[in-house]
Amino acid sequence: MHKYIKYKKIIFIVLRTEGDFVQEVWLITSENKSKAETAVKQDDLVSRASIMIKAPSSLDIKEDGYFLIIEGSEEAIKKAEELLKDLGKKYENKEKVLAIVEEQENKATEGFGKILGF
Repeated sequence: MHKYIKYKKIIFIVLRTEGDFVQEVWLITSENKSKAETAVKQDDLVSRASIMIKAPSSLDIKEDGYFLIIEGSEEAIKKAEELLKDLGKKYENKEKVLAIVEEQENKATEGFGKILGF
Protein backbone atom coordinates (compact mmCIF):
# COMPACT_ATOMS: atom_id res chain seq x y z
CA MET A 1 0.00 0.00 0.00
CA HIS A 2 1.36 3.43 -0.93
CA LYS A 3 0.31 6.60 0.75
CA TYR A 4 0.95 9.90 -1.00
CA ILE A 5 1.42 13.03 1.05
CA LYS A 6 1.51 16.29 -0.87
CA TYR A 7 3.41 19.09 0.81
CA LYS A 8 2.96 22.09 -1.44
CA LYS A 9 4.90 21.09 -4.59
CA ILE A 10 6.74 18.16 -3.02
CA ILE A 11 5.15 14.74 -2.89
CA PHE A 12 6.41 12.32 -0.25
CA ILE A 13 5.70 8.67 -0.83
CA VAL A 14 5.35 6.65 2.35
CA LEU A 15 5.81 2.95 1.67
CA ARG A 16 4.08 0.52 3.98
CA THR A 17 3.46 -3.16 3.66
CA GLU A 18 0.15 -4.64 4.67
CA GLY A 19 -0.25 -5.21 8.37
CA ASP A 20 0.26 -3.26 11.53
CA PHE A 21 3.49 -1.73 12.66
CA VAL A 22 4.47 -1.54 16.29
CA GLN A 23 6.82 0.93 17.94
CA GLU A 24 8.93 0.06 20.95
CA VAL A 25 11.57 1.97 22.90
CA TRP A 26 14.44 0.50 24.88
CA LEU A 27 16.85 2.29 27.21
CA ILE A 28 20.33 0.96 26.51
CA THR A 29 23.36 1.68 28.67
CA SER A 30 26.27 3.50 27.06
CA GLU A 31 28.42 0.39 27.50
CA ASN A 32 25.94 -1.75 25.55
CA LYS A 33 25.10 0.75 22.79
CA SER A 34 27.35 -0.71 20.10
CA LYS A 35 26.44 -4.30 21.03
CA ALA A 36 22.72 -3.50 20.83
CA GLU A 37 23.09 -1.63 17.55
CA THR A 38 25.07 -4.49 16.02
CA ALA A 39 22.60 -7.10 17.28
CA VAL A 40 19.52 -5.45 15.74
CA LYS A 41 21.21 -4.43 12.48
CA GLN A 42 22.68 -7.89 11.86
CA ASP A 43 19.43 -9.75 12.41
CA ASP A 44 17.63 -10.36 9.11
CA LEU A 45 14.12 -9.72 10.47
CA VAL A 46 14.83 -6.78 12.79
CA SER A 47 17.11 -5.01 10.32
CA ARG A 48 14.15 -4.57 7.96
CA ALA A 49 12.41 -2.46 10.60
CA SER A 50 13.02 1.24 11.18
CA ILE A 51 15.82 1.54 13.77
CA MET A 52 16.72 4.81 15.45
CA ILE A 53 19.16 5.60 18.26
CA LYS A 54 18.72 8.84 20.20
CA ALA A 55 20.53 10.36 23.13
CA PRO A 56 17.98 11.24 25.83
CA SER A 57 19.49 14.72 26.08
CA SER A 58 18.50 15.38 22.44
CA LEU A 59 14.89 14.84 23.56
CA ASP A 60 15.23 16.89 26.78
CA ILE A 61 14.83 13.74 28.87
CA LYS A 62 17.08 13.09 31.85
CA GLU A 63 18.23 9.48 31.50
CA ASP A 64 21.63 7.81 31.20
CA GLY A 65 22.39 5.80 28.09
CA TYR A 66 20.58 5.81 24.75
CA PHE A 67 17.09 5.21 23.45
CA LEU A 68 16.83 2.50 20.82
CA ILE A 69 13.56 2.99 18.93
CA ILE A 70 12.28 0.29 16.60
CA GLU A 71 9.21 0.44 14.39
CA GLY A 72 8.35 -2.77 12.63
CA SER A 73 6.15 -5.82 12.52
CA GLU A 74 5.12 -7.57 15.71
CA GLU A 75 7.50 -10.40 14.80
CA ALA A 76 10.40 -7.97 14.42
CA ILE A 77 9.64 -6.40 17.80
CA LYS A 78 9.47 -9.83 19.48
CA LYS A 79 12.81 -10.76 17.92
CA ALA A 80 14.30 -7.44 19.06
CA GLU A 81 13.10 -8.19 22.60
CA GLU A 82 15.07 -11.47 22.51
CA LEU A 83 18.18 -9.78 21.12
CA LEU A 84 18.10 -6.92 23.62
CA LYS A 85 17.03 -8.76 26.79
CA ASP A 86 20.54 -8.59 28.32
CA LEU A 87 21.54 -5.26 26.78
CA GLY A 88 18.79 -2.92 27.94
CA LYS A 89 15.23 -2.63 29.13
CA LYS A 90 11.98 -1.44 27.61
CA TYR A 91 11.44 2.20 28.48
CA GLU A 92 8.36 2.69 30.63
CA ASN A 93 7.42 6.09 29.21
CA LYS A 94 7.77 5.25 25.52
CA GLU A 95 4.81 7.45 24.55
CA LYS A 96 6.72 10.55 25.67
CA VAL A 97 9.80 9.56 23.66
CA LEU A 98 7.77 8.75 20.54
CA ALA A 99 5.81 12.02 20.77
CA ILE A 100 9.00 14.10 21.00
CA VAL A 101 10.63 12.23 18.11
CA GLU A 102 7.54 12.74 15.95
CA GLU A 103 7.47 16.44 16.81
CA GLN A 104 11.15 16.78 15.85
CA GLU A 105 10.56 14.97 12.55
CA ASN A 106 7.59 17.22 11.73
CA LYS A 107 9.67 20.34 12.43
CA ALA A 108 12.46 19.00 10.21
CA THR A 109 10.03 18.37 7.35
CA GLU A 110 8.55 21.83 7.80
CA GLY A 111 12.03 23.36 7.80
CA PHE A 112 12.93 21.46 4.64
CA GLY A 113 9.94 23.01 2.90
CA LYS A 114 10.99 26.49 4.02
CA ILE A 115 14.50 25.96 2.71
CA LEU A 116 13.05 25.15 -0.70
CA GLY A 117 10.77 28.18 -0.51
CA PHE A 118 7.43 26.43 -0.11
